[in-house]
Amino acid sequence: MSRLSRTRVAVVTGLTLGTASAGLLLAPAALAAPAAPSVAPSSTLAPGATFTISGAGCTQASDTDAEPMAVITPDSDEPGWGDGGPVNADGTWTLELDAPAEVGTYSYRLYCDQYTTDFQYPNVTITVTADGKPAPAPAPAAFVPGAKPNTPGIAATASSATSNVAAPGQKITKTLKGFKAFEKVTLVMHSTPVVLGTWDADANGVVTATFTLPAGTALGTHTLAYDGSDGSHFEETITLTADGKALAYTGASVALPLVAGTVLVGAGAGALVLSRRRTAGATQA
Repeated sequence: MSRLSRTRVAVVTGLTLGTASAGLLLAPAALAAPAAPSVAPSSTLAPGATFTISGAGCTQASDTDAEPMAVITPDSDEPGWGDGGPVNADGTWTLELDAPAEVGTYSYRLYCDQYTTDFQYPNVTITVTADGKPAPAPAPAAFVPGAKPNTPGIAATASSATSNVAAPGQKITKTLKGFKAFEKVTLVMHSTPVVLGTWDADANGVVTATFTLPAGTALGTHTLAYDGSDGSHFEETITLTADGKALAYTGASVALPLVAGTVLVGAGAGALVLSRRRTAGATQA
């Protein structure tokens, strides 16, 4: 790789700004840029680290005898500097550079330059971090039931008779309508997120999801969240019990003993009255 002179930088910049459109008429084949160049060892680098940018497709133009050159400049209309290097016979090339000393993100323009014509590759971007490692991805936001409203129109189909009560390990089927045609729908059970599967909606937006509730899932009420690839969203609750049956209504279980107790109290009171009457009759005799 060689450092370009100020004259060469001016030529590169002039071609970039002055012939970007005219070159399309002069050499349309040469200006058909190939795939974006690659960066090695990584696009995330430590300050001052050496890296390479490699590309292909910089072949000899038919309107000049000058050998093509791979050129890089900062992504600016006034780059201030430019670096370049020779191109291999097959049109491939590699440039070696040092990352900036300051932490930040940097974008570069790359060209196949032949003085009379050039073309620009897609820009290359590198990120300089203190340790040369990518910043950790932010933790996903905690799921809050109901925080995202259900998409209007999504509901269980009229023919869906599946109960919202089940047991851990049970296989169940849910049929929902109202999704977009052929939308991919992923079902996640919360609060501890567990992906239960992904299904395709049919042409009418109907999704039939058959899945197994994980064994060992805590008993109680959970949220089933259906999210479509086109933005559809629907939530419903499911209650897990040990036997997969709805819990008995507490009021009914208390009412039975109360009724029985009332009957017994009434019977006891009747017996007491009858006893008093017999005693009174015997005294009068």
